[in-house]
Amino acid sequence: MKRTLIWALVGVLWGIGCGNDQTAKVSAAAEGSGQAAAKVIAGRGIMPAVTVKKGPAIDGTMKDPVWRKCPPMPLGECMTKNPGPMATTARVLFDATTLYVGFHCAETDTDGLKADETQRDGGVWKDDSVEVFITGDIRTGYYHFSVNPAGTLFDAKCTGQKRDDTSYNSGAKVKTSTVKGKAWIVTMSIPLKDLGAYVGAGQDWICNLNRTRPARGGQAVVEWSWSIMGSNDYHQMADFGQIKGVNVPSRTDGVTRKATRPPKPPSYEKGEEKGGVTVYRHLPKLDIPDKGQGTSHEIPMKIRGSKGLKVAFLARGVGGVASVPFNMSDRRSNDNTTSYAYRTVTDQWRPLVYFCDRFRYNSNLNRVAANTDYANIRFHGNNTGGKGALHLRHVAVYRGEDTAPPSAPTGLKAKAGAAGIRLTWTEPADNVAVASYAVSRAGQDGKFKKIAHVYVNEYVDRPVEAGKHTYRVLAVDFQDNLSPWSKTASARGTKTFQAPKPSDLQTDRAGYADNVRKIAAAGKVRKGWVLCFGDSITGATSYRVFTESALGQYRVDANGRAGWTTGGCRKVIESDLKRSNPQFCLIMLGTNNSKNPKALPQAMDDLLFMAKACAANGTVPIITTIPPRGFGDPASKPEAGYNDLLIKTCRDNKIPIAYTFKAFQAGGDRRKLLAGDGVHLVDGGWAVTGPAWRAALEQVNFVLLDRPD
Repeated sequence: MKRTLIWALVGVLWGIGCGNDQTAKVSAAAEGSGQAAAKVIAGRGIMPAVTVKKGPAIDGTMKDPVWRKCPPMPLGECMTKNPGPMATTARVLFDATTLYVGFHCAETDTDGLKADETQRDGGVWKDDSVEVFITGDIRTGYYHFSVNPAGTLFDAKCTGQKRDDTSYNSGAKVKTSTVKGKAWIVTMSIPLKDLGAYVGAGQDWICNLNRTRPARGGQAVVEWSWSIMGSNDYHQMADFGQIKGVNVPSRTDGVTRKATRPPKPPSYEKGEEKGGVTVYRHLPKLDIPDKGQGTSHEIPMKIRGSKGLKVAFLARGVGGVASVPFNMSDRRSNDNTTSYAYRTVTDQWRPLVYFCDRFRYNSNLNRVAANTDYANIRFHGNNTGGKGALHLRHVAVYRGEDTAPPSAPTGLKAKAGAAGIRLTWTEPADNVAVASYAVSRAGQDGKFKKIAHVYVNEYVDRPVEAGKHTYRVLAVDFQDNLSPWSKTASARGTKTFQAPKPSDLQTDRAGYADNVRKIAAAGKVRKGWVLCFGDSITGATSYRVFTESALGQYRVDANGRAGWTTGGCRKVIESDLKRSNPQFCLIMLGTNNSKNPKALPQAMDDLLFMAKACAANGTVPIITTIPPRGFGDPASKPEAGYNDLLIKTCRDNKIPIAYTFKAFQAGGDRRKLLAGDGVHLVDGGWAVTGPAWRAALEQVNFVLLDRPD
């Protein structure tokens, strides 16, 4: 295999930290006591080589003082920084001809240790076992060793796509022991010449150390790793750690092989820790015109792992651009990954967030693994014949849940003119990026009230009254964290403007605002999560995808029960809320209910029960009108009657409403919206429900993204 291809598969963990004197002291204490101290984690994944004149005794005890030359290397949970349930440490030493590895595995149930395999190269890893994966030169492959408490050795060579070639036999020596009720210990030595070593100083070897404790006594299997991995597959070279500065002398009784240095492994972007998240990229502005083959642009990058990774930006499309599709190339799988739900855009700015750990592979549609190796972001699609363009602002690639608010906007200015009072302000700092702004105004009475939510740092107010008006602005980031208010600015307007007629959604907002604030203030929910709750329409895969596309910033789950009525669903709403714990719950139910006027009050009582269950959980409910049904009645009178009572019930009880029925009635040919059964939806119908939910949620967020006095 070519060198470049080899390292395309290998991503060594860099810069995670290495053992220092203090770490060694803490680790030594933990090793002796069986305790797993958090400070031990500092030494995971990278280690300077420790060379001794003469290696330690291979006696299964690690009592030889030479072992103490190496600070203990802590093993922990495979895919997190957390220590394992039982302290596990290793020590690695080199002398002129040999590698020495010792493991100390804390274990209270030493009588239950599994050590069934007695044959060399048998299934040692099925027992309680420790494993070493190491190579002095990746061009020769890597070498796999496993030992159980009985001292049975497994050794094999792995090259290319071939794992564990047991025709390889090393000159390894192994000895083990058990300290009853406390630990089991492994000591082993391996000739350097058996590990692909070549003569030279300052080499960097890749290595990982693992421990497995099989399931027993009602306890699940437990796995440990020295490096922090992307999965529990011990063979993933991209997750191996690094031992730096290995010196291999030329010895007739040791290594005589001469070789050029192997290529350096790729370096990965570490990002910058800001406000509890890691920010890898921030591009203030990116304009992607369609030059005849669609909106296409590539951002090269080297970022490992999909877990918690996000791509956020403000977006608007012009000239026929209606969505923001992009791929992220994963070198590990040799495949592209992309979202199940491409976010939709209009010619107005919208904040969008993509959650990379919810992506899929292009080749098989499966959810991406955690241990990705991303090489780029490539925007594509939106072929408008050269007429359109995708405009992005504040493109941020970051990892984690952002809970740090932006700074307060500064430099607020208000200037009256013929078009109204123009407000401008300076964009504030944020650890990731600012997504939007709330604008609040006070009149002669001095009481502030939110009047607008905008996505750029300017706004023109058209007040209905002349006189002095005072303004303030706050900033909102992509995960809805609110800044403090800016300092105020005032202007005296001499011209009055006619107030636009409020929409149904805006009228509803005035009625439910206080109730929604009360619900949100009391909840301890998963911020940024939305649960769609309903019958078979909600249960369809496309429903969740189209809803997440339309909402833009939120993770969406959907629980739908085929054929269920409101009466059945009221029995499961509380358990669904407990399981999902969403910030918002989007309820669409009633298609399967009787539309007899006598049955409608019970349906409304069921919906009210669901709304109260949401409120009790701290989840803001939004209830939508149900879609029309069938093709023979253009007015869909039974559904219209149901929806009229639903709207009245929600308004009377201060519950936000989405107007799906109205959107369907305005959506044109119903046969392009509904399936042949006249009930279920096709793509045209999904394209209607998503924007209806978005319009309702935007009004709810108009209320919540505010700091009222």
